[in-house]
Amino acid sequence: MGKWIGKVLLLLVLAGAAYEDYKEKQIHLCLLLGAAVAGLVLHLIFHEETLADMLLGASVGILLLLIAWISRGSIGAGDGVMVAVSGMLLGFWGNVVLLMTALGMVCMAALFLLVIKRKGRNYRVPFLPFLLAAYLCCLV
Repeated sequence: MGKWIGKVLLLLVLAGAAYEDYKEKQIHLCLLLGAAVAGLVLHLIFHEETLADMLLGASVGILLLLIAWISRGSIGAGDGVMVAVSGMLLGFWGNVVLLMTALGMVCMAALFLLVIKRKGRNYRVPFLPFLLAAYLCCLV
């Protein structure tokens, strides 16, 4: 039961954050922090994921945050926080699959934008809509 609640929670949070990322090119962290707290509460109630798996899943997002800091914002901090939250709900391997699927999708879109649409290298593409699409693919 807790897994399904976590999946629906993640779907709702991803949908809201993806819309916000697409429209405003930024994500308010209050939504993501609320989802993180909800994920911890789900863990306390249902105990379906081990705490170690939740922390390892979140570490994928923390690694993205580190890359965002090193690259001086090439990757948004909100993207890293969202991946950390999804890692808390999906665990390590589920989060790695989600991230790799989303990265594959965004790479194809970036290639399309570079070659066909002739967008420049500095054109910013919101990542969370691709993360949402990848999550929907993973659910199916």
